[in-house]
Amino acid sequence: MSDDMFENEGEEGAAGEQVQAAKKVGFLPAIVIQILKWVALALGAILFIVTVVVITVKIMGVGSPSVTQQPTSKEYQGKEPIYDWYSNVGEIRGRTADEVPHTIIVEVRIGYKQGDKAMQAELIARTPQIRDIIRRFFTSKKNDELKPTNEENLKLELRELINDIMTSGKIQKVIFDTFTVIEF
Repeated sequence: MSDDMFENEGEEGAAGEQVQAAKKVGFLPAIVIQILKWVALALGAILFIVTVVVITVKIMGVGSPSVTQQPTSKEYQGKEPIYDWYSNVGEIRGRTADEVPHTIIVEVRIGYKQGDKAMQAELIARTPQIRDIIRRFFTSKKNDELKPTNEENLKLELRELINDIMTSGKIQKVIFDTFTVIEF
């Protein structure tokens, strides 16, 4: 019995030491260690979730084209300004660059900012150059490139070519009064 008494004392002493050890480990209290464990676990979970999301977005986004400009409806687009039109270019005829050439007949009008007298004077002075640019432009094209579905692209290309020679400003728009491709 007396041995049991000493055994219990030893157990109490050992249990008391364990209680003190649980309260303070090293120089930090046990509660701080527990909080740090939970914070580390939460940070690990957040890091894992972010990694999964980034990888998923990269995999899902590979096949889809990037959107550089959002399409807007007609109500939100601004109204097209009123231009002055230069129409003294006249009718231009030529042949396509096909093996079996087609005849092209085109009449072009050039739009520029309303009231721009310097632009008007330059267009008049450069009429022979502009006619030559238009003729060379259309004779370098093949019949497949001169389809009505491609007309807007043709106008944009032609506008850029004419703007390359202009010094007093830039033309704003090109339209075709006549645009005919005839097969012979």
